[in-house]
Amino acid sequence: MRLLLLFTVLALTACGGTWSNRDLEFVAALPSRAALSAKLPASATSTQPLSRSDGLNAGEPSQAFAETKKAVTDFNGLLDFFLGVLDTVRAVPPTSRDGESRTWGPFTAKDNPGFEFQVTIALIGTEPQDTYGWKLQARRLGTPAFFDVVRGAFQASAETVRKGMGQIEVPVKDFRDQLKLGEPFNQLDSIQLGYVTSSFPNTSTLAFTFTPGNTSGFSSLGYAAKRAEDGSGAMGFSLKTTDVNTTRLDVISKWRADGAGISIATVGEGNYRGATKVECWNASFKVTFFKENWPGGRESGTQADCVSIEGL
Repeated sequence: MRLLLLFTVLALTACGGTWSNRDLEFVAALPSRAALSAKLPASATSTQPLSRSDGLNAGEPSQAFAETKKAVTDFNGLLDFFLGVLDTVRAVPPTSRDGESRTWGPFTAKDNPGFEFQVTIALIGTEPQDTYGWKLQARRLGTPAFFDVVRGAFQASAETVRKGMGQIEVPVKDFRDQLKLGEPFNQLDSIQLGYVTSSFPNTSTLAFTFTPGNTSGFSSLGYAAKRAEDGSGAMGFSLKTTDVNTTRLDVISKWRADGAGISIATVGEGNYRGATKVECWNASFKVTFFKENWPGGRESGTQADCVSIEGL
């Protein structure tokens, strides 16, 4: 990811200095990977690899679990992209302080010669709780005005600044003609992230809007993850495509702390609208029930063997 690489460069070129207690309060308001990432039970208890035969029958390794695991990996990788920026801020003290704001930079970065970047964090409100705003900004060397590359806001909980709710936005269409971007960012209009860590279940959402006429085949893509205090969790994603048969596909997977779970895929828009596929698996990640609801669709196992997961 280019922006993550960019910030690695910034961390290496940042000036030295010392932290104040107030600086640490600003940085504590930034979200952490541990708080926002999805946690799926490890598959180490499975005695067989996650492979399957052409048929899908009760007792086979669960393909839905394998697909859920990939979705969780992809989701966490995208979080790494966003939160890599924040980890850089945590690594070095601010360059300057101005009342209730802190600034890191400006710094140059080798991936975008001719530009310099800065990060600012500011206290923007105190009611009903402290609220912080932060921005990664860029500007062409020799020009006065910065433009936003990533911007976020965070409202602390009543108990601690380390928990609360926040939003992050990447307005890609506003800067993609100026900065050097790699795939798939040059085909996006915007990326948005929302999260709540003040209470269980913790939630995180990601939404991607693609530019019209892009070659990816998508028009939008969204993820949602939940994590309960007992270790159970859920992951859902919804994608819109140019395929007239499955214009929108929605998938929701839920799992218990021991690994047993259920996944439901539904065609929400398109010629195949209403088509669903349900798959359940046990703590050994083996299929207990599988059903496709369309004519000729397959069914195997007993639905009563599906786990019940409440509150997610």
